[in-house]
Amino acid sequence: GLDRQIEVLSQAFAEKHHALFLGRGAHYPIALEGALKLKEISYIHAEAYPAGELKHGPLA
Repeated sequence: GLDRQIEVLSQAFAEKHHALFLGRGAHYPIALEGALKLKEISYIHAEAYPAGELKHGPLA
């Protein structure tokens, strides 16, 4: 069921110390909020980045 899927996914991410949230257009503010919430509840490094800027920024 869904509980098992969530458990499997949570185990895959449990040891991670960084997270990148990508959002494009109207979804960028949602990515910002997701990064903020993750920072608040877990104190790990989380950032949001506009997906359309990847080709002009860090991946250029």
